[in-house]
Order: sequence, then structure tokens, then C-alpha cells
Amino acid sequence: MSRHRLQLEPASPPRCRSVHARLSLRPLLFGPSATYKECRLPLEHMLGDVAPWYLPLLFGGCMLWCFAPGLLPWCEEKGVLGLIYKWSPPAMVVGLLFYRANAIFSLDSSHLEVATILTPSSTRMEQLKLIFTGQGAIEGALLSLMLFSLLSPKLPSLRTVGSEHRQAVQQGLMRHSGWWILICVVLLFPDSRYFEPSSLPSSPTVSLASWWNLASIVCFTLLLIMSGEIVASTSLLTTNDSTSLLFQRAVLKLLILLPIACYAMGQTDVLSEAWWARPLHNSNQTVALMILVYSLLICCVHAPAAWMESGLGQGDGQSVSMTWGYGGVVVLTFLISIGSVSQVALFGTGTQIVLVSIRLTSFVSLAGALSMLLPTMGYDSAHRPELWWLRFTLYLAVPVGTLFSVSFWLLIPLVFAAGVLTLNLPWILEEHPFELFRKPLLGWSVFLGLTAALGSIFASTYVEMVLLFGAILVANALFVTLGMKRWTL
Repeated sequence: MSRHRLQLEPASPPRCRSVHARLSLRPLLFGPSATYKECRLPLEHMLGDVAPWYLPLLFGGCMLWCFAPGLLPWCEEKGVLGLIYKWSPPAMVVGLLFYRANAIFSLDSSHLEVATILTPSSTRMEQLKLIFTGQGAIEGALLSLMLFSLLSPKLPSLRTVGSEHRQAVQQGLMRHSGWWILICVVLLFPDSRYFEPSSLPSSPTVSLASWWNLASIVCFTLLLIMSGEIVASTSLLTTNDSTSLLFQRAVLKLLILLPIACYAMGQTDVLSEAWWARPLHNSNQTVALMILVYSLLICCVHAPAAWMESGLGQGDGQSVSMTWGYGGVVVLTFLISIGSVSQVALFGTGTQIVLVSIRLTSFVSLAGALSMLLPTMGYDSAHRPELWWLRFTLYLAVPVGTLFSVSFWLLIPLVFAAGVLTLNLPWILEEHPFELFRKPLLGWSVFLGLTAALGSIFASTYVEMVLLFGAILVANALFVTLGMKRWTL
């Protein structure tokens, strides 16, 4: 909504006589009173204006969660510091929700969300709908993500697991949540939603979102939670099988949720020609696409790799598969990027296509090379640590890269194809006890390569390329998991 279309309200409400009156939740609990109406806030009522330190402090606490495996044990040794470390971020999110509910139930027209959606005659049902379908739904999703991480030691799947491993899962989920909060904060918590604009509309300009919006937010939040479960549990599967039940149930829940999420994304105009003109116009859809791509890779690449690669053992050929894996990813990045860029008019034609492809290839090459050095610094607990970190670079390439340039959305077909390559290659190049699996997998990989090449030639839009490589990703995950059971018995 552009500011030149907005008009100042004809009259400002009287200023409250105290801070206590400004922050009172009485209207939320008992309904608006005459006293409260006299204490309606002026334009500085929004949280960012009343407490500009609140959001930076909240996300600073979330950033510390990224280092939970190292920080949490140290904080818990200090007693109350451990409780502050764990519970202060969700407590502050609860504060956000109470503040928003206070503004909505009191119909505070100086609050941006109220001024643009509600009217003085809005019913309680409309107010409730706004809380559950507006920015409050995003804050609720954030709170749910945090609470699930903190309460994960009480999961039924971990009932028979030792306390040390339950704590490791909790720390892994906190780290996973912290990183994703940092990734999404720019898009889901912009200043415009928490600071008072220079002017407000005199009448509503935005219609209430449907309940479908809440259902979509719940679905994608669950995707992120289940993906976190898989990542946290697989970090322990390399040394023991204590978290295998948690891992299996998380994969099963992802398999149920992913078709629903794909259907929900199909109802939007994401990746269409109209979307490319303003890719950040709907930040909720943008974040949903990030989560969907990430969850598909976790379910179809990371989960099969964690389950299968323990069977590879320590045979010969690891350095060969690592070298060919990295080189194959680099080559695929350039070739697929050319096809992707040529499908989107935004990035030009001719030489411009090659330049954009080279830039994307350079980023993936550098990020992949740096991540594969992490095992030399001690991060080598995985069965194939170099490939493990190369895959994680692919998982996060789209969510992180798109925060800096819209061109990184072009990497979606690439990360799907590279995920298939890094999953299959060790079983083809390395020496392992399951020789019967090698030839069928080689033939299948060649078939997928030809399908991808022909499909890229005949694809007329970028959406078709994404669907093609997404189908290849899912089909390969089914083949390798079922093939392992058939040819390795």
C-alpha cells in the first residue's frame, strides 16, 4: 500500500495519562470501557514506537539459539541463566501476541493492522479472525516452533531414550529453529508491521484473510518442525540408533504434509510471470516456498542418505565420490542455470543469461568448497562428512541466497538435481558390500539424466522445469529406498 494513497485521520484520540494505561490489557479481558476509550493511544501506540528495543532483543535471543549445542550446557551450569536462555525468546513472543490482541480487541485505530482491516463496528468474530489469520498467525507459528523445540525431550518417540540423547535432540532443534528464525525475520517481521507509519488510512483498505491462510501457516510450520526433527535425529544416528523412532515418525509425517503443502503452493501465483515482477510482494508466500524446497530436500535427500550411507562402510572410493560429487554439482549448476535463466524474461537474453549463470555457479562453487572444509575443523561425525556439508549447502542455497538476490530462485531445479546426484553417486563409485545395487542404480541414474535433459529442452516455462526436477527428486527417493530393500537383502 503506497503512502500517497493514505490520509491522516481527521482527529487524534486523547493521549493516555500513564504508561500503565497504555499497556493495560483490560479491554482484552473485560471489553472496552469508557475509561479505556479516554486513554486511547496516539500514533506512537505500536510496539516498535513504544519499545524499539523489543524486537532486536527478541531476535538477539533467537540468534543465540543457533549455538545451543555449545551454549545451553554452559548456561544450565549457571542455574537460572539456563532458564533465561531457553525461555526468554518464547516469553517475548507471547508479549507480542498479547500486545497485538490488546490493539485488535480494543479496536485501536492507531494500530496499522486495525486501521487497514477493521472498522469501529467490527464484530468479535472479525477481531478473532484477524488475530488468527493476520500477523498474529505468524507470531503464533514462531511461538509454536520455539515451544516444540523446548519441549521435545517429552516427545513420545523419545520416551525410552536416555536423558543425554534427549538433550542433544533439544539442542539440535533449538539450533534449527534459531537459524530459520534468522532466515525468515527480514521477510516475516518487517519494520512496517511494528512501527507506526507517517500516515494511516481513514477507512479499511485490506480485506480480512480467509481461514485458509491460517491452515496454510499451520501446514508450513509443521513442515519446518518435522524437518528439524529429521536433522536433529540424524545427527545421532551416525553413532547409535536411539533416535531412529523419532526419525521414522518425522519422515512419515513429512510424507503426509508435503502433498498438502504442494497443493497449497499450487493455488498461488508463485514462480509465474506475474510473480517474477514482484517476488517479495507477498512475504508469506515467499517464506512458504523456501520451507517447501527445504523440506523436499530434507525428506528426499537427507533422510535417505542418513538411513542408507551407514551401509556403505569405510570402503575404497570415498575421495573419488567426493571429487566427482563436487565437480558434478558445479557442472550441473552452470548447465541448469542457463536453462532456468532463459525461461525468465526478467534476466534478459543472450550474454546476460550466461553472466547470471556464471554468477550463480560461482556462488554455489565457493559455498560448497568452504562447507566441505568443515570436517577438517572437527565437524566430521557424519558417515560422509564432506558430502554431508555439501548437501546442506544445497539445502540452504535457496532460502539464504534469495535474501540477497532474486536470481537465487533460479536454483530450485539445480538443488533438486544436485541432491539426486550426491545421493546416488557414492553407491555407484565406492566399494561396498551391496554390489547387486550398483547396476540398477547406475541404469536408473542414466535414465533420470536423459529425462532431465529432454525435459529441460522441451520445458516452455520455469514452473515446468521446477515440476520436472521436483518429480525426479521424489521418484529417485522412492527408487533408492525401495531398491535398498530389494537388492541388499
